[in-house]
Amino acid sequence: MPHGLSVDKSGNLWLTDVAMHQVFKYDTSNIPQLVLTLGESFVPGSDKSHFCKPTDVAITNDGQFVYVADGYCNERIVKFDSNGKYLTEYKMPANQRTLHCISQTKQSVVHCIVRIWFLGQLLVPHSLALIESLDILCVADRENGRVVCFDAGLDSQSNEGQVQSIIQHQTMKTVYAITYDQNNERLYVVSGGSSGNKALGYTFSVDPESFGLLLTTWKPVENFGEPHDVVVNINSRQVFVGEIRPNRIDVFNVIN
Repeated sequence: MPHGLSVDKSGNLWLTDVAMHQVFKYDTSNIPQLVLTLGESFVPGSDKSHFCKPTDVAITNDGQFVYVADGYCNERIVKFDSNGKYLTEYKMPANQRTLHCISQTKQSVVHCIVRIWFLGQLLVPHSLALIESLDILCVADRENGRVVCFDAGLDSQSNEGQVQSIIQHQTMKTVYAITYDQNNERLYVVSGGSSGNKALGYTFSVDPESFGLLLTTWKPVENFGEPHDVVVNINSRQVFVGEIRPNRIDVFNVIN
């Protein structure tokens, strides 16, 4: 049962299959050819070589690292090298204490506050967005209704896997999918509806000066049914949302 579909910078296609508990990489330069398989067919697990219903894949621009959202059962993100060698995995700690500092250059003052997050577990990590310029990997934490961003370990491994930011909003109840718009430094999010809240699309800033700031919300004229995936095209002019019930694709023009 194919679930997540990603395309890397070299044009390779990555597919997650939640029934087979596997991830497949296809070379699409000519006739599509399977070149890498992660996981064991129809064998779920939680070790270094097995998944349990993996949902999505994110790949670095140079193809050196691969991140897999795993998934409906395991509540973790697994990192591999380009050859499929297991490197590490990210899970949520019970809580995390961080020192958050904001510099005010005019007064030459740095204000710092201690921030404590009581994080809980990832409840269905459903979609991934890698922001290489900030060295963070963001995860749609579906059933917790939030976006969790981890240190991706690209610049240094000293803080890899630590939570760097959490994006939440009172109307986001189930976060199904996220995608990164590198041209406009935005994160597009689609959330399902529940308890009187309609399904919506959200645009958040990922500019370092305003990371996580809600910029706007959006939806089709006739409202969303069940938005399940979101992607922005390469020139950042349009956002596409895949829905189930009804089965359709909504296209939105990006207004800067």
